[in-house]
Amino acid sequence: MCFLLLQTPDTVIDPSFSGLVTESDRRCILHRQRAGKFVAFEGTDTGRRFIGCATEFQDGVNCGVLEWVDAPWPVILQRCLTKLWDMYHEENVGRVQDKEAHEIEVEKLKKELDSLGNQYSQLVDDVSKLFDYQDGQKSHDMDYTSQAINELKEKKHQLEEQAKIEVQMEKLKLKKEQRCILQSQADIIQNTRKAMKEIQVERDLLKEEKKKLEHIIAELLKAGHGCKEKLDRMGMEE
Repeated sequence: MCFLLLQTPDTVIDPSFSGLVTESDRRCILHRQRAGKFVAFEGTDTGRRFIGCATEFQDGVNCGVLEWVDAPWPVILQRCLTKLWDMYHEENVGRVQDKEAHEIEVEKLKKELDSLGNQYSQLVDDVSKLFDYQDGQKSHDMDYTSQAINELKEKKHQLEEQAKIEVQMEKLKLKKEQRCILQSQADIIQNTRKAMKEIQVERDLLKEEKKKLEHIIAELLKAGHGCKEKLDRMGMEE
């Protein structure tokens, strides 16, 4: 276990390793509060467990990592994690760009809606003036004006509904992305644990093969010494 004081990385919730440290009275350096158990979710340390400061950031002060429970991952696994995080950040950039384009479109719709509202208010004023100064206007002219007002109301209603639908779609999209991110976090932790188990199995196999090889070498050396002793006795008899 490493005891260097490092900046606290991003973390992910792991029910099997969370909460405060109860096995010892370990406390953080600055706040002197009981330390917490966390699982890193950042860069090549993704999936590594550590003991760190459980106090929320206050005025930019946090004790950081007090002790790494897991040793650094093998180099090949670190490279895989780096590649996965690069892909994740690239995808996030694309999402941000899509979101910005959508916000521009929504803003455009809002401006059109405001413009239509102004036109509607102006038309209402014109109709009011028309009623004030032309009480004798023909009925078909009044019907035309009423139809124009109804068309403007309908168009305004359609734009409002369209804007609501766009906002709801964006919310649904963001929720879906959040679920995908949480699932990706769980998959990365699971795959990391699986890779470490496979590496451990390979190490155990190598150790077993080494023991067998050492045993064979010892037997060969023992047989070689026995042959040498026989030759020495034969030489002495002659």
